[in-house]
Amino acid sequence: MGERTASGGVIDLRHTTVVIREGELPAAEGIAPVILTEEVQKRTGMNWNVVGEPDYGPLPAILLSNAGNLPGWKKEIPAELLNDPILKKPEGYCIRVVRVAEGGAVRIHVIGSDARGVMFGVGQLLRRMDLAAGMASLADEFQISTAPDRAIRGHQIGYRPRANSWDAWTIEQFDQYFRDMVVFGANCMENIPFQDDDPHPLMKYSREQMNVEFAKLCVKYDLDHWVWVPVEFPVAEDAAKREEFLKQQEAFYKACPRLDAIFVPGGDPGDNPCTPLMPYLEKMAMVAQKFHPKAKVWLSLQGFKKDDIEDFYSYIETNKPEWFGGAVMGPSSPPMEITRQRLPKQYPLRWYPDITHIVRCQYPIPWLDPIWGLTIGREGVNPRPEDYAAIYENDFRLTDGFLSYSDGIHDDFNKNLWTQLAWDPKRPVREITRDYARHFFRSDLGDVGADAILGLEANLRGPTVSNGSVAGTLRLWQEMEQSFGNSARDWRFNMHLFRAYYDAYTRERAIYEADLEKQGLAHLTKAESTNIAKVIPEAIEILNKAESIPTRGDLFAKVQSLADHLFATIGYQTSVPKYGASGFERGCMMDYVNYPLNNRWWIEDRLNEILSMQNKEEQLTRISQIVNWENPGAGGYYETIGDVGRSHHMIRLQNAGDSMRHYYDIPMPTQRNIGPQRNPLRLSFHVYHDLIPGLKYDALDPQGKYTVKLFAQRESPMMIDGEPAKRIRIGEKYDQVSEQEFEVPAETLKDGKIELTWAPLEQRHLNWRQHHYVTDVWVIRKE
Repeated sequence: MGERTASGGVIDLRHTTVVIREGELPAAEGIAPVILTEEVQKRTGMNWNVVGEPDYGPLPAILLSNAGNLPGWKKEIPAELLNDPILKKPEGYCIRVVRVAEGGAVRIHVIGSDARGVMFGVGQLLRRMDLAAGMASLADEFQISTAPDRAIRGHQIGYRPRANSWDAWTIEQFDQYFRDMVVFGANCMENIPFQDDDPHPLMKYSREQMNVEFAKLCVKYDLDHWVWVPVEFPVAEDAAKREEFLKQQEAFYKACPRLDAIFVPGGDPGDNPCTPLMPYLEKMAMVAQKFHPKAKVWLSLQGFKKDDIEDFYSYIETNKPEWFGGAVMGPSSPPMEITRQRLPKQYPLRWYPDITHIVRCQYPIPWLDPIWGLTIGREGVNPRPEDYAAIYENDFRLTDGFLSYSDGIHDDFNKNLWTQLAWDPKRPVREITRDYARHFFRSDLGDVGADAILGLEANLRGPTVSNGSVAGTLRLWQEMEQSFGNSARDWRFNMHLFRAYYDAYTRERAIYEADLEKQGLAHLTKAESTNIAKVIPEAIEILNKAESIPTRGDLFAKVQSLADHLFATIGYQTSVPKYGASGFERGCMMDYVNYPLNNRWWIEDRLNEILSMQNKEEQLTRISQIVNWENPGAGGYYETIGDVGRSHHMIRLQNAGDSMRHYYDIPMPTQRNIGPQRNPLRLSFHVYHDLIPGLKYDALDPQGKYTVKLFAQRESPMMIDGEPAKRIRIGEKYDQVSEQEFEVPAETLKDGKIELTWAPLEQRHLNWRQHHYVTDVWVIRKE
């Protein structure tokens, strides 16, 4: 792949003609000039003429041609361009700037190796031109020859209430979204035709109608049309449901103008044993092939048990089914390397990466501050350029490409990043990010836009309170915002601007509320010498200043205004009650925008319990417990072991690629899913570690006496220096976690060091929510 850009000169393209070959054109080649001229018109107001013969005189011209079916004016195309080896690769293209004579008319040749190559070449040209009102130009020495590295490049798009935006869209909006994916090099999309078929008030069309419209858009843009079809009933047991589901599929396939592949997840959802599932998939393939002879069924091994995995490979190796398209690697699938090694070579392997979530998912942000888990949540606006580039680098060589898992527009940047990495894995991340900003924000905002997007990712790294880059990132977005004046802004810009303001507001709240908690606890220390009934309400009043005297109302007002605008313009649902989102975990950032970032709910409930006590000594003991909760005493240590800012003895990897590569060696913590309702728990109880790599403590007193106290779900199998620890006390239980204390043997302290580890437990019979985990750890020196 080669590319060259200008040494400084530009070509004025204000008066440009687009030349195509005459006659009936394949879909991709036919839509290419439409994409080019319409997208230029939207950005510049100019209308470029499209002609079938190169009769354009001295004006600049863009010539679109297909090396597989050259136009009648093929003599216009330089011979060396036609001989470029890239044109022998599927979907490849070359772009060259040619001057007819010294100082003469400019010809920009976009030649594809096939029809899709022409369309993708146009996408490249759009991303590289400088476009503004009344202006269009291109670097005068720009040239590129390129073809995609991976054959499968696409994204899942479901018209269903679970998506946080698409259920509110019109057909025209989907048309534009499909086009935008094409501009960045996508060649397929995956619909969800059956699951979540309940209507939603925001939907403007029936599910059946939109299913057909999606297929029509795939025809229009020559995109491979995949469908995600889970089998959500026991195949071996329910004969009536088997036939009913086949008939439902048949009606859909018959109505579909295009269908290329059917992806059946083995689990999440599904969960059928492999042995009865495979014959049923063959029947599904036969039904689809009645109308779409080339369509095949693909299967992921998500959630497969060991026996199911063996049954799958045995079936494939024995039967060598022609109806089987290939395997899919998704969340909870066996490792990619093993899958590719065992899968017969004639079957491709598709990646199904979750690019839509940041916690409780396939590729979580390593060591995400709990502040973001509580506010942005699992499905908020989440551009992750560096993270996903590192993750992509880990595994892409094992696959034939990807079709991502997505549930809305919040991951829009990630979609285009993955598409470009699948086109050219060597392309620098900042260049891809710059293209995104140039194309969707404004041509002159490439550099600052790239830095601003990278800044949003950096906002979520490390402890929030000490992350000063959050304020700097907002300033970048504000500079761009001001540069628009009263001009219209693309929804993608507004969506990421919303995140920038949200981040800044959240950080300001975190700083403010931490200080209020500190003040409130300090006030409680007066209880011993003052009326307890007077001190407690005063302390509660201090804590509740977070609501009675909130900080940075200006930032909150901006966040709310942008949320309203995004719902009105693009149907982005950041709230259940206000915008009709399907659930609080579905990107509802506004339902958590003022969720407490300190322990005030927990403290207030404990203090109210204390007020009801009759014994003053018991009251004072309980108050002291609250005030000194995190205080391990002289010579001791405390940490919230899942909190990046409060876990100083944890081994951790914060690069996403490294974290996924060493997931089981150096695992990362996770965070609970909570609703926005009042939940009087300590913040430390929301973030936890269930696969703890170990805690090492140095500088202990070899002559001292120590205990280890922790809060954990279930009895904790803690070990000290590799030996099972002796539990000496089980204390109070809060929600799911109970206080547990262990003795540190004197012999382990001889070198002044201890290492805490946890013995593995047999928990396969339990739901993951019931697994053992630890939230807080104290190493306490006894007097």
